[in-house]
Amino acid sequence: MADLLIRDIDPELKRQVEQRAQLHARDLSDEVKALLQIGLSVAEPDLKMGTWIASLVRPEDRGDDLVFEYRSVDSPPPDFE
Repeated sequence: MADLLIRDIDPELKRQVEQRAQLHARDLSDEVKALLQIGLSVAEPDLKMGTWIASLVRPEDRGDDLVFEYRSVDSPPPDFE
């Protein structure tokens, strides 16, 4: 079997893993193995974050240009001279 060393773990995270180990009557090493197995058994999403965010915008609302719409032209632009 191979060994794995994880450095600089947040003390709170370690405490949570220790509590889970006690709850499941496992030693710390066995609990971490179980957590890794659970984490790796979850399928990764098909979309990356940017693709997923872009998919939230309807195709008809997508465009290459940023367009500003003006509701009215009641007043002329300011003159700074």
